[in-house]
Amino acid sequence: MRFVSATRLRWVLALTAVFLLVAEVPAHAYIDPGSGSYVFQILVGALAGAAVTMKLFWRRIVAFVTRGRSRKG
Repeated sequence: MRFVSATRLRWVLALTAVFLLVAEVPAHAYIDPGSGSYVFQILVGALAGAAVTMKLFWRRIVAFVTRGRSRKG
């Protein structure tokens, strides 16, 4: 089995990168108005999920954070 030299591999990768940058074709695309609403829904859903997770595991989180501290007044 013949291995490719590191120098040759670098040249191939560099020329491939240059070709991909030069040969770029314009997309003529747009972001439709519903996309912003969809992203907003994803963010709200993620925040709601995080809030429910915090509520369910709150005692474990507090116990983890306060571990090692004494409960002396």
